[in-house]
Amino acid sequence: MKARYASCVVASLLFATIAAAASNLNLSKSNIYRLTYSSELASPIQVQAMLAELDQMGPADVAKLKLWLPANFKRFGIASERIRKIVVLPRGRDMKETGIVLLTQPDDEAAAIAVTIKSSKSNASD
Repeated sequence: MKARYASCVVASLLFATIAAAASNLNLSKSNIYRLTYSSELASPIQVQAMLAELDQMGPADVAKLKLWLPANFKRFGIASERIRKIVVLPRGRDMKETGIVLLTQPDDEAAAIAVTIKSSKSNASD
């Protein structure tokens, strides 16, 4: 019985490790904004708090978001020094919400934008 329990625990830990390694980009959304970020950058709770405040602000243009975000990362416990690039995708034909992409590695920009747009299109009922 102990051997079976131990093997189940080991299998669960292995599965959790593989699942965590497979998801390096997280998506969070609010009524107005969709945020894509590295799972190493922020927790879902931090991002939800930031999205709640952005929702209270209402729709903002690209310039305002690019000023507001860096000025407020610290308040939400997000390490602004790790963010190398902020991409804002305006709401439009491809996006149902305004997309915000926080990049820790600028080489990931194309993939992160593609994930953001794809997830916006696939959640038509949200």
